[in-house]
Amino acid sequence: MPRRRGPKLALLLIALTGVMYLLVSLFLPSPRRLIFGVDKSSGKIRRAGTGIAFLPPHRFYRLSFEMRDGSAQRDDTVRIMSREGVPVRIFYRLRFGIEQDRLPDASRLVKEGWSAWIRARVGEAVSAVTREVPVEDFSSPTSDFAKRRDLLRQTVANHLGRSGLEVTAFEIQRIEVDREALLQYKRVELRRNARGAIGKVAVFSIDGADWELISELIVDGRLPNIQALMNGGVSAAVQTIQPTISSLLWTTAATGVSPDRHGVVDFFDARNRQQPVSSTSRRVPAVWEIADAFDRPSAVVGWWTSWPPPQQSESAFFDTPVALTANAVHPPEIQQAVTRGLVPLETVGFQQVNRFLNITNAEFQAAIASNDPNDPIRTFRSVLSKTWSDHRAGAELYRAKKPALFMMSYGGTDVVNHLFGPYHPPLRPGVSSEDYRRYWPTVANYYSEVDRMIGEWMQILPDDTTVILMSAHGMRWGKARPLAPPSGSSALDAHRAPGFMVAYGNRIVPSRARRSFSIFDLAPTVLTILGLPPSHEMSGQFASWAFDNVSPIEGVGIASYRDLLIDRHVPSPVALDPAAYRTHLLQIGHIVDPGRVSMPLLAEQQQQDALTPQQWGLYAFLNNQGVQRQQQKNSKEAVESLEQAIAMNPGRPIPYLNLSIVLFDLQRYTDSEKVFFEALVRGLPNAEQYIVDYAELYRSRDMVTRAIGILARGKELFPESYLIASNLGSALASVSRYTDALPELERALGLRPSSTVALNNLALYHMKREDLGRALDYWNRSLAIDPRQPKVREAVNAAQSRI
Repeated sequence: MPRRRGPKLALLLIALTGVMYLLVSLFLPSPRRLIFGVDKSSGKIRRAGTGIAFLPPHRFYRLSFEMRDGSAQRDDTVRIMSREGVPVRIFYRLRFGIEQDRLPDASRLVKEGWSAWIRARVGEAVSAVTREVPVEDFSSPTSDFAKRRDLLRQTVANHLGRSGLEVTAFEIQRIEVDREALLQYKRVELRRNARGAIGKVAVFSIDGADWELISELIVDGRLPNIQALMNGGVSAAVQTIQPTISSLLWTTAATGVSPDRHGVVDFFDARNRQQPVSSTSRRVPAVWEIADAFDRPSAVVGWWTSWPPPQQSESAFFDTPVALTANAVHPPEIQQAVTRGLVPLETVGFQQVNRFLNITNAEFQAAIASNDPNDPIRTFRSVLSKTWSDHRAGAELYRAKKPALFMMSYGGTDVVNHLFGPYHPPLRPGVSSEDYRRYWPTVANYYSEVDRMIGEWMQILPDDTTVILMSAHGMRWGKARPLAPPSGSSALDAHRAPGFMVAYGNRIVPSRARRSFSIFDLAPTVLTILGLPPSHEMSGQFASWAFDNVSPIEGVGIASYRDLLIDRHVPSPVALDPAAYRTHLLQIGHIVDPGRVSMPLLAEQQQQDALTPQQWGLYAFLNNQGVQRQQQKNSKEAVESLEQAIAMNPGRPIPYLNLSIVLFDLQRYTDSEKVFFEALVRGLPNAEQYIVDYAELYRSRDMVTRAIGILARGKELFPESYLIASNLGSALASVSRYTDALPELERALGLRPSSTVALNNLALYHMKREDLGRALDYWNRSLAIDPRQPKVREAVNAAQSRI
């Protein structure tokens, strides 16, 4: 009996094996998948079409793909070489079908496997087009390579067609250049093209310094060192961008690219609104990281988004923004030497503060004992501690590292501007006389102290150093400055253009003429002095007018330094206290405290006119009666009431505005425009928005030419208005006046680089011109700022399908 069981079990096993083999070989048709087999000997194709397909594995190499839009889809990468031999990875999406009955190179497919086979075929086709493409062109959306995608798609289709595949779509989804290989290549290329001696640069941020105040203090003899640098160097007015947020502006200056590209558009991280901005908030390398990558070590003190420092950096960093949990020093081996010279807050007493403020010891002690974070005496004490600590730490860093690039921020000047600017002499009506007594010398004394420290730096820095003093925005002074410090409301409107800039050094050509210098020009200028090329994405230019025998490196093209440098920063336990950081920003009006802001009275409720209460009541009645009659469609009677209100109180803008709308409805367009601009002349509040709204009335009636005329006149009145520039560009583009539209759209983006509206308008403009690459670039920049734009994503997908 046991002898018979063995053969039966063997037969059963063979039968089961045969059944399993049969099941494995059978494929059911599927509307969601493309299933076929390639005969290993003949290359013939058998599909799982309408019926069951029998594809035994000993004979067929079986393949199954997901179906999309009637075609098989494969997402993969291919590794190619640029013209310079730098590895580049291209992430692509391939859609294809099988229309032939036989694959010509089936033996290679079977031998190599599908993944290796298709990757090799795509790589051969892509390389045929890209092997002569410069590496910079791979990452630029406006390069020749971006314009040759139709050729690339056709080449891939033809090449795979010879292998038996019918390509229906080939899309490049992302391109990544091997950063380390590219960096090594650029280092070699830079050495090959270098000429002359590499210079040294020291940049000092004098935050919020304004030419009006600087000139006044120079005349008073309070800034002898800055005056000496001006006399022996050059000066310029710094053209800035809006909004004048310190973190946005100084990150723009340090990177040379617009805020939508570097990612810092506020005081708080875009990904976590509770966290202060830091170097991890920045999406592109700053000049100190670029310099370090090319063996030009830097030292950075207190600059926005410089902490934590990058990994494997040879540079040195020190940072003490508000309420750091510990002093931030890198590298660790110099921490003891740096911290030894710091000035702790508790060591700043009455004798030190009294050098700057006109207060008594009792007032000082009462302020310290109050623990009121909004007390200006306490705040100024902190400013002094930080200013002196930063200065001493910076000097120690410089002596220890002797860097090629030194960058340091004196941010206390902007704090002093906001808190003590209202009390700067002379005393003005509306300013507290008691506070004026305490704080009238503060601004001049503090700026004098900064000037003294600049003088010390001129003794420390070597003679071959180019020194740049700069502010990213100015400040309203004279009669235009605020009458009181911020009190929970925004004080950013006290900022203004232009900023202040002075450059001095043995490479500088001295000149008394005041030139123009853009905030975007700092990074290209610094890099050129260091013997490094500015990247193609940097918006500014090297300030050639200031230098003798210095010019940008030629023959070394860099599309973006993001392609070279890996953005990794050292993990650091040193971080800002978000609560203290927010409190400091509230103090100086850089953010708004909703609980402390009172709503202003409406313009028509402010009885500052030379009218008796009875006259004012009649005037207000006539104005309101005109509005009511217009709402009741009694336009002619509305005109009479509003004209009577204007006759009673001709200095008020609101009746003019109301009358212009009534005349517009009566189709008396010329009269309406005349009255509307009378309202503007008389100080119409929120005038820029009203200009745009008034132009929109014309556009709603398909009278675009008149709308353009209104916006053009608005541009004359408000040349720095982003709102007017954006709408003017959009109106011009809507009637195909592309030559006129482009400058306005670009001007709008320059005034507000983080505006998704401006970016989307520029994208639409380029779409109308059939420039898909530029349109995609602007749309992608817009999505990087605000990913929650479904219509923009739809437009991007539609544009990509056409590339």
